[in-house]
Amino acid sequence: MHCELTAHMFKAMAHPVRVFLLDKLSVRPWCVCELAAEAGVDKSVASKHLSMLREAGLVESTRRGTQIEYSLSAPCVLELASCAEGTVLTNRKKSLGINPASEVQGNAR
Repeated sequence: MHCELTAHMFKAMAHPVRVFLLDKLSVRPWCVCELAAEAGVDKSVASKHLSMLREAGLVESTRRGTQIEYSLSAPCVLELASCAEGTVLTNRKKSLGINPASEVQGNAR
């Protein structure tokens, strides 16, 4: 069961728009229309992505009058996303023959 829950969370994060929405929600709560505009997608597309994130327990929704406002309920997933991004970038650099450690040292000068 534990593996299935983890896989469900990863599936919810497995789209660039959803990761973008999570990042935006780390700053403050947003309504769907604001998030859609920020992401450059239709409101219906943003709603579908937010619904998947809510189902996975990563975001919460609250009705504010006629609008639904979303907030991040699991900020730890952004640390996981950052770790994954760093790992992918390091591996890509290695595959291109770039030593990630020497690049960091070169930038420090």
